[in-house]
Amino acid sequence: MSTPHKPTVALLIETSRAYGRDLCLGIAEYARGHGEWNFLIEERDLRGGIPEWLETWDGDGILCRLADPELADLLADAPCPVIDIYGQVQHPRIPFLDTDPDAVADMAARFFVNATFSNFAFCGFPGLWFSDGRSQSFQKAIRRLGSEVILYEPPHSWSSHDVARREALHPDGSKELEAWVKALPESTAILACNDVRAQQLLKVAMRIGRRVPEELAVMGVDDDELLCELTNPRLTSIHPDTRTLGYTAAHWLHLLMEGRTLPYQSLLVPPLHITERASTDTIASDDEIFVTALRYIRNHAHEGIDARNVIQQVGRSRSTLENRFRSYLGRSIKDEITRSRLARSLILLRETNMTLQQVANACGFATASHFCRMFKQAEGVTPGAFRAAHARDK
Repeated sequence: MSTPHKPTVALLIETSRAYGRDLCLGIAEYARGHGEWNFLIEERDLRGGIPEWLETWDGDGILCRLADPELADLLADAPCPVIDIYGQVQHPRIPFLDTDPDAVADMAARFFVNATFSNFAFCGFPGLWFSDGRSQSFQKAIRRLGSEVILYEPPHSWSSHDVARREALHPDGSKELEAWVKALPESTAILACNDVRAQQLLKVAMRIGRRVPEELAVMGVDDDELLCELTNPRLTSIHPDTRTLGYTAAHWLHLLMEGRTLPYQSLLVPPLHITERASTDTIASDDEIFVTALRYIRNHAHEGIDARNVIQQVGRSRSTLENRFRSYLGRSIKDEITRSRLARSLILLRETNMTLQQVANACGFATASHFCRMFKQAEGVTPGAFRAAHARDK
C-alpha cells in the first residue's frame, strides 16, 4: 500500500513580527488537520527579497507575504500554486488575503466614541499602502459619526515604500511628529497605523510632556504583545485575526494543489478584538459626575450592579444621570451596563472554556438564558455560535 503524498509547502513569511508568526501558526494548524505537510521556512522579514533556492525549488505550493513586485512576477509564473497573505502587490494572477481596514477602523471608532472622545486623529506612515488604507477607512468611520480626523501629514513626500525602512527611519519620532503631537487638542484619541508607529507616538508624547492617557489616548494595530508591553504606558492595540488568515490561506492553497477552484480571489478578514491596556485608560469628558458613573459601571458591571447602584454612587437624581448618559452616549444607564457586560463576555467566550452559565455569572447576568438572549440581540449570533467561530483562538 502506497504512502499518501505529503505536500511540500514553502513559507515566504516574515518571522520577525508576531503578525507573521501567528499566520504561520494558523497555517500549521490547517496542515495538522489535513495529513501533515512538509514546510520549507527560513528566518526572514518583509525585506527578505528573492530566496536563492527558489529558482530550483520543486515543491507543491507557496504561501507568502508579497512586498516586492519583482518577486510577485516571479511567483506568478511558478509551476505550483501561490497564495499571498499581504495584499500590497495584489498581482492579478495571485489570490490574496489581508486584514480588513474598514473593520479595523470601525472597531477603533466605536471604542473611542464609547469612551466619549470628540477629537480624533490618525498617525501613519503616509505613502505606505496599508497605512494609507487604514487612514482612509478611519476617516470614513469617523465622518459617519459626524466628526473629522486630524491627519499626520509630513512636510515632504517619501520615496521609499519599504515598511521596515520607514519604521526605522526615526525610531524615537521626528521633529515633525513632535510638532504634530504638541498641536493636538486635549482629549484626542489617536489611531496609529500599527504598533511601531504607536510606540513612536508614545515616545514623542513623553518627551514633550503630553500625558497619555490623560491628555491623549493612543491605540495601535496588530497587537504585537512584545511591542505593546514594552511601551510606557502599555499600548492598547487592535488584535487581527491572523490565525484565521493563515488557516484560510492554507485551505486555499490546498484547494489549488488538488486542482480545484477558489471561492473567490481575494478576502479581507476583520480583526478579533481590542486588547485594552493603559494607553487608552481614560474617559474623555470634563463632566465629573458622568465620568464617575461610567467608570463605576466599567469596573463593576460584572458584579451584578443595576442603575440604582450607579445613581447611589454619584449621589444625583436618576433623571439627572440618565440625561447625562443619553447626551454623551446616546443610551441609558441600563444599556451601558449591559454593553459593558457583553464586552466582557466576548473575551471570556474567545479565551476560556467556561460554560455559558459560568460566563453569564462572571459577567453579571442573573441567568444563562438572559445572557444568551441579550448576546444574540447585540451580536446577531448565539454565544455558542460565536465561540465556535473563534475556537481556534482559545
